[in-house]
Order: sequence, then C-alpha cells, then structure tokens
Amino acid sequence: MNKVVLSLIFTGMAFAFSMCGCSSKKAESASQESVQKVQTTVAVKSVQKVSLDDYIEFGGTVRAVNSVAVLPSVAGKIAQILVETGERVSKNQIIAQVDASKPGADYTMSPVRASAAGTVVSIPVSLGSYVTSSSTVAEIASVDDLEIKVNVSERFVPLVKIGQTGEISFKSYPDETFEAKITKLSPVLDAATRTQEVTLKLTETKNIVKAGMFAHVKLVTNHKENIVTVPAKAIVYNAGKPYVFTATNEDGTAKVFRTAVQTGISVDGVTEIVEGLKEGDSVVIKGQNMISDGQKVNIAGQ
Repeated sequence: MNKVVLSLIFTGMAFAFSMCGCSSKKAESASQESVQKVQTTVAVKSVQKVSLDDYIEFGGTVRAVNSVAVLPSVAGKIAQILVETGERVSKNQIIAQVDASKPGADYTMSPVRASAAGTVVSIPVSLGSYVTSSSTVAEIASVDDLEIKVNVSERFVPLVKIGQTGEISFKSYPDETFEAKITKLSPVLDAATRTQEVTLKLTETKNIVKAGMFAHVKLVTNHKENIVTVPAKAIVYNAGKPYVFTATNEDGTAKVFRTAVQTGISVDGVTEIVEGLKEGDSVVIKGQNMISDGQKVNIAGQ
C-alpha cells in the first residue's frame, strides 16, 4: 500500500473522530440546557404581621372555693342519711342521724346538722358505718364559687404571677372556653415533685361547670402584637445559624435568596422573626431544602 493511500485513510479517520466529538459536545450541551429548563418548584407565603401568644398548659380539678366539713357531735353508727349529693341545704338543717346507743344503754339518736348553707358536694359515709366526732359525714360548699388547683413545674414558676389570666376548657364541653385568674401561689415548692401549687378562680361558669370536673388550663405567658412570623418549617440552618429563602420574581424570572434571620418565640409551629424579614416579603415554605442561594425556581401557582 503506497503512502498516498495511507494518508487518505488517516485523514478520513481523523475527520470521522472530529465529527463524533462535535456530536458528543452538542449532545452534552443539549443535556445541560434540558437540566437548566427543569427548575425546582417551590411554594411561597407572603409575610404578614400578626399577634402571637406563648403559653403553658396544665390539668387540674374544679373545686368549690369555700367548703365546710360536717361533723357529728357523738360517736356511733350512721342510722339515717337524709340528703343526697347535689342537694341544697340550709344552716342547721338535719342531714343525718347517728345511733349513739350502746349495749345495755338507752337508745338515743343524735342529729347531724349542716354547719353552713350551700350544696352537698360529697357524702363520704354510708348507712351503718361507724363515725366519731372527727369523722366527716358530708361536705357542703357554694357551687357558684369555683376554683382550680394545678401543679406548675419548677421551670415554669418564673412565668406564673398573681392576676394572670388562664383559658379553661373541659372535655364535656369541647366548644366552650372559660376564663379564670390566678388568685394564689404557694410560697414553697413540693420537695418531692418540684412543683408549685397554683390556684385559679373561675370568673364565669355559664351554669354548666361542676365541682369535681377535670379542667384543661392554658396560661398565656407572653403576648406579642404586630410581629413578623413564618412557619417554623420554613427555617433552615447552616452552621447552627437560622436562615430562610426569600423569593423574587422580576420580568417573569423567579429566584430565591438565602436570608439570615434572628428568631424569637415559637408557638404551635409558628416562629417569630425578630430581624431579617419585613411585612410583604415572600418566604419559601415548601421545597426550601432542595434549593440554593440565587437559584432560579418555579413558584407554585404562578
């Protein structure tokens, strides 16, 4: 094979390789353009100023503010119980009879009288039970004057103050809420539980709250007006510092930018933003973990 033929062969092969390289570059370029066109879709929310309440929650039992224990004057067996729980009684009304007789002695009946007017809230004895002069035969209270006692954990003690308002709810009335105010704070904490006893007085009962009911108590510890908030899930962290992604849309092109923020209180999935945002800013609330600073995005709904 002569040199001319070999030269033609090598020239043809070089041209073929050159064409393949150009096709590969064109395909790669087309692929990159395709990737650029497939942009991340995010959801955004416009920042508004709102009010926010921070709170703590406890459970407690409703009881009468003023109650008295009715005691017998002698020891003996309960021979009669003349009232029922929930019945209103007047002062000195006979509510029970005690049989104070003894074997070989004359039969005598000793009346047990109500020591105050009110409603019988409990009768801890039964017919035939033996009582002494220190036994409680009945408890009488004013059912229109009710309070709730709760035990507050030591870490929340600095947040609780006399006169503070609480929101009360009951499972029996899920659509009703009631107001109560703190009237007493125990001066000491229980050494075993490290809790402080707190007493709240119901300011309204709507004639449906009863002594003995279990109450759900919500105490507002911090109220803020006209503050900027975002969903807590919108906040991302980098090196332990909080950021959000804000979105802009200029000339039909949407971009996101990582914005440093300073956070405040967080309540029920909402976080206060002290610095870094203003009312009207658009914040990414979905897709924030799949984007980067300055990236072009698609905004859902636009």
